[in-house]
Amino acid sequence: MRSETLHAILPLSIVAGLAFSLFAAVESLDPALQGICSVSPFFSCHKVDQSAYTTTLGIQDYLWGIAGFVVLFALDVQVYRQGRGRWLDALTLVSAAGLAFAAYLAWLELGVIGAFCLVCLGAYLSNAVTFLAAFWLRRPSSGSGRSATGRPAAADK
Repeated sequence: MRSETLHAILPLSIVAGLAFSLFAAVESLDPALQGICSVSPFFSCHKVDQSAYTTTLGIQDYLWGIAGFVVLFALDVQVYRQGRGRWLDALTLVSAAGLAFAAYLAWLELGVIGAFCLVCLGAYLSNAVTFLAAFWLRRPSSGSGRSATGRPAAADK
């Protein structure tokens, strides 16, 4: 895949993840909205939100998502402005950490709560796309060999 395409995917997936996380926050604060994604006993945002597993380290899980996607967006701005290198490494690392956290939350939903939140799934998938795009950009053969700045990728190291 061309690096220009990957650079276009990154902000879209990050903003989508931020939107899902923000909706999860609003939905948690206004339970009437939980009906939007509670389509069955298994696919139920309400059941997940009402469980005892909505915080990690005393912080609401949607806040982790919001903060994570804001950090990813800030890192992506730096990747776009300065090209590959340490900013792309940081973006890849933060998105990998987010992916691990999403896997833990998905395990809680499926294995412990017995229900799955579709809004959460949207955030998890957005993070997965962000990680894959960042990881793919780190490859020397990703597309044209040029960074978002137009310089050859080797110049960005």
